[in-house]
Amino acid sequence: MRGKTALGLALALAACLVSEAAEAATPEEQIDFILNMPITHGDSLEMRLRESGDFAVTDLDGNGRLELLFLLESRNGVPAEATETDDKNVRSAWECIASIPVSRKLYGYEVSKNCKRLNPLSVVFTDDEIDPNLKYLNGAYRDRKRNITYYDVSTLTRVGVAGYRVSIQSVSLQNGGLQIQTLASEYGNYGIYHEQGTPEAVFDHAEDRYGNLLNRESLLSVAANYAAGCEERFKARIRWHPVQALRESKNQPDGMKPLMLDSWQGFVLEPSKP
Repeated sequence: MRGKTALGLALALAACLVSEAAEAATPEEQIDFILNMPITHGDSLEMRLRESGDFAVTDLDGNGRLELLFLLESRNGVPAEATETDDKNVRSAWECIASIPVSRKLYGYEVSKNCKRLNPLSVVFTDDEIDPNLKYLNGAYRDRKRNITYYDVSTLTRVGVAGYRVSIQSVSLQNGGLQIQTLASEYGNYGIYHEQGTPEAVFDHAEDRYGNLLNRESLLSVAANYAAGCEERFKARIRWHPVQALRESKNQPDGMKPLMLDSWQGFVLEPSKP
């Protein structure tokens, strides 16, 4: 098995280098490389397969070099008081609330220019350290002069027992680093303790990154205002798959490659109609 892995790496590396001589390696060649290359010293795809969470193959900055992203989410369970009640609506509401992550961890890797390495991506927070939920993108916009693509993200996080926070974020990949800017946040709680228990969100307040209070209308326009100087707008989508599915696909005839290709083919960044 070890010899087979070494041979696979050699073939994938050769394909990348041959392609680079003429043009950038194709996505399929890069995926072959990813599947056979240790990510960093003491770190490998094999190790990542032991974890939970989801993965995706992308090209966030549009430089032709693929990224392999992982998103881990942690959740708190349903409180004991919810499991003891006979009220089905309350139980259902608690199960809904328990499905919301209390934290996330985003990390990833990018194929190097010479297709010899998988470089770990740094994650740089401008302010609040809240990892973005890249599963749900509101869209993207590009600063043509700086050649930077920004992704508009709304990240929902459970706070405390039944509270929530929605972080309006701008995410970009620049110089090997994921730049995370939280523009504004909405806070509230779920009406589980109301007379008629419900998982519906009850708005409390919102504020921008400087702590200034915002009304709902201003909150909804924060991302658009931030992108006002960008010339291009895009529809954006990332196709995530469970790491467990990738792990299980190792035993399939074609291995993990089809699932990685499917993730890449599901990555969408296309111009929005005016």
